[in-house]
Amino acid sequence: MTSSQANSIDKQILGFCLNADFFGRVKNILDRSMFERELRDIFDTLTFAHTNYGKDITIQELVALFNDRNPAMPDASRRNVVETIVQLEIGNPDNTDLHLDIINNFWLRDRARQVGEKAIEIFTGESEDFGELRRLIEVVEDGRISDKTTYSKIDSDLEELLDDETGDPDFPFEFNLISENVSGLDRGNLGILFARPEVGKTTFCCFLAASYVRQKFKVTYWANEEPAKRIKLRIIQSFFGVTNEEMRRDRTELAERYQHEIAPYLTIFDSVGTSVEEMDQYAKLNSPDIMFCDQLDKFRISGEYNRGDERLKETYVVAREIAKRNNLLLWAVSQASFDAHDRQWIDYSMLDNSRTGKAGEADIIIGIGKTGSSDIENVVRHICVSKNKLNGWHGMINAQIDIGRGVYY
Repeated sequence: MTSSQANSIDKQILGFCLNADFFGRVKNILDRSMFERELRDIFDTLTFAHTNYGKDITIQELVALFNDRNPAMPDASRRNVVETIVQLEIGNPDNTDLHLDIINNFWLRDRARQVGEKAIEIFTGESEDFGELRRLIEVVEDGRISDKTTYSKIDSDLEELLDDETGDPDFPFEFNLISENVSGLDRGNLGILFARPEVGKTTFCCFLAASYVRQKFKVTYWANEEPAKRIKLRIIQSFFGVTNEEMRRDRTELAERYQHEIAPYLTIFDSVGTSVEEMDQYAKLNSPDIMFCDQLDKFRISGEYNRGDERLKETYVVAREIAKRNNLLLWAVSQASFDAHDRQWIDYSMLDNSRTGKAGEADIIIGIGKTGSSDIENVVRHICVSKNKLNGWHGMINAQIDIGRGVYY
């Protein structure tokens, strides 16, 4: 397409936007950066007019308003803008769908320009922001205007909102001690599970993952802390509620049950060195219901950060976006700081290597406290809910861990 053709389309689009109703439909798609030179000034004037007056505007009114808002502009520049305004043509109001298609294609070409510029910056070494390049490509892929904004309007009426609020959670807790106070979580939620080393947070995750598999949800577990094979075996063990010795004894029966009851719903990844962007891409392609990130702090994320807590905050911001964008529940696993050592009650201020960045993004935060010796006979654990946007309940639940069977009770 030649520059004169592109400029002609720019002018046609500005002509369509003289209509207030049409401008209202496309104002969140168009941006002044999509226009060149004097056309940007005209777009700014149109935006001002519709924002302040909300009425259709004639070409003569547009000229008068432009002159009024730019009294110090040099005469030569002013003449160029006015001549361009006079050349605008008001669009036929009966051809709104055609006008929308033209703007859609205009938007796509502009995003293609941005993709090309970003790719060149990466190629020449001026930038390493592959995440931004990926984001630009993703929003262009389907070309639908409805996907061009980062927000969506909620049209639910009062009855629908009340029904949603009082309905059952998407992912109920099977663990009675928790479900008595928090019934479960929903799609789009981000939960954080944390504890000191060797307290039982991975066992709790495996126990929780097994309960979701039992409910026939598709569960993906990203393991970069312990060997992924061991995690998978612990989830299977928790699902059946048996010891290693019992699994070996009944391996034929359990292997058959595994193929039908667990394998279709459980995916485990050894994810040492994995980035949050890779995790997001996997979620887009495979649509899991629930993902565990054990541990999320160790996932790579693109960008440059002055401090470790800044990188962690951004990691958890992106994790929350992944949960919402992919309509899934995401559990982030993290370490507790030394402040949580040998304590019953632990709260989110004890999350390791974080100020408030991690906690600020979570819908629920569950810490696991433990006091006393590290002997295997010390089975008492304290499940601490220190942040809860779901129903507001906070408190401590005393439980016991059966390490041999991988369950809490």
